[in-house]
Amino acid sequence: MRQPASNPDHPGTPFPLLRVFGLVLLPIIVMASVGLAVAMVSGISASAEALFAKAEIGLVRTILSRRSASDLPNAAQPATIAHLEGELDELGITCLSVVTARGDVSLAVSRSQTCNVPVLEALRPEILEAGTILVEDLILPAHWTSLGTLGSANAVDGAIVIVTRPARSLESAISTSAIFWAGLFCAVFVSAIAATTFVVYRAQRTIDAQAAYVDRVHRRLRSFLPMAAVRDALDAGSAPQRFEAVVMFVDLRDFSSFAEASQTDAVAALIDSFVTRVADVVAGHNGEIDKIIGDGVLAVFRGEHAVAQSVDAAVDCIRTCSLLERSPGIGLYRGDVIATALGTSARADFTVLGRTVNLASRLCSLAKANEIVIPACLELGRRTDIVEQSRERVTPRHHQRSEEVIRYRLTR
Repeated sequence: MRQPASNPDHPGTPFPLLRVFGLVLLPIIVMASVGLAVAMVSGISASAEALFAKAEIGLVRTILSRRSASDLPNAAQPATIAHLEGELDELGITCLSVVTARGDVSLAVSRSQTCNVPVLEALRPEILEAGTILVEDLILPAHWTSLGTLGSANAVDGAIVIVTRPARSLESAISTSAIFWAGLFCAVFVSAIAATTFVVYRAQRTIDAQAAYVDRVHRRLRSFLPMAAVRDALDAGSAPQRFEAVVMFVDLRDFSSFAEASQTDAVAALIDSFVTRVADVVAGHNGEIDKIIGDGVLAVFRGEHAVAQSVDAAVDCIRTCSLLERSPGIGLYRGDVIATALGTSARADFTVLGRTVNLASRLCSLAKANEIVIPACLELGRRTDIVEQSRERVTPRHHQRSEEVIRYRLTR
């Protein structure tokens, strides 16, 4: 994955997936997970409290049922009270009360002198709705009180059981449960984050490797293909284009005789030096190398200053190749060209074609060593670096219309 490039001549930069994950996504995930963990702990605590209250009321119902107290006599028997006190002591319960629907206290067992029966009118609707509830510090400080119905189906018609015990034991149990589940959640979360980070890291390495490969291919393409071909290869949807340009052909004169008489290394060295120098000159004058054809180079110049840039490039090509064993001849022609990709999906080439390209090639074939042949209609302006040698009217091969051309040589 690559970020879109504002410069069409550059394929772009790799998408910083790991950085985005670490700076944007990971903090959001952590904050959301912290909120989820807090909500989970609160939910566990609430569920544990509800379960504890239900179990506490159920336990007391069982105890009272064994003592035949479920009939709720007006006053509990002393023997029943004594037995209940012993059982409450074993269970760690501080206060036990049973209040009838009329508000009368039918049973009160306490291990503390300060266990007073609370007013239940405000709590009856909640008990009726939930069945059992747990209230903190209702009767004694640092104590939790469970309230629930005794024998009837609801708290309006039946008696209410009130059980109070120290909060320390309940808080310890709830804390242990909450810590266990919170720890399990954190372990799973950390494992998931570690696994995700590893996957993102591997994905980033793959993206970087692919981006580096694309950059190498792009640079390699630029070494062998014209920039227009590189753009077309990177943009498969590009359509053929027609535009005005100045086409320049540069070709070494008498190269064939040199190639026949010289060693292979010398021939290759000459071509390499020639192409390198011409390519540097063309690039320096905002032109593009369209293709290299043996000992010839086809370049294209476009834009408002295409004529001046192409002539400057032709002059500099002759100068920079002056020390080579063979000298170039150059032909220039301005007109419309068509830039398009030719070939199949397996092998294609991007090139410019049309009458302008053909005429530039024909004028190049007319040029002698260190000569620049230009059509007379091409306005060069006042130049001091080249001088006119001759004018002639020629009819290029395979063309019916004749052209007046001018031969130029460098003044120095």
